[in-house]
Amino acid sequence: MKRQRLAGIEKEMARVISQAIFLEVKNPKVKGLVSVTNVKVTEDLKFADVYFSILSTLNEEDATEKETVLEGLNEIKGFLRKRVAEEIEIRYIPEIRVKIDDSIEHAVKISKLLNELKG
Repeated sequence: MKRQRLAGIEKEMARVISQAIFLEVKNPKVKGLVSVTNVKVTEDLKFADVYFSILSTLNEEDATEKETVLEGLNEIKGFLRKRVAEEIEIRYIPEIRVKIDDSIEHAVKISKLLNELKG
């Protein structure tokens, strides 16, 4: 499949999944600032790696909070796949694999360290 077509599918999947999380998901584990940062679909459309950013309070409870949200996202991935199937007309609906994207937190940490060096 052409890369341009895959990019379009990835973009649409990100839109549908984001919309479903904000409007339809009732799971209490998926709370706070959870957003879809990226979607990567394999060329055979069997799998879609969906990268989520979980913005939290950046304290000691961070790891347990992330694990709880990750568990909640894994619980609803069947629902998210169903929503993708309803919204996007493609022959094969990829199986969703939940991944955590730590790039935003990493950038905040580096920015904080740079500010400490300045001051």
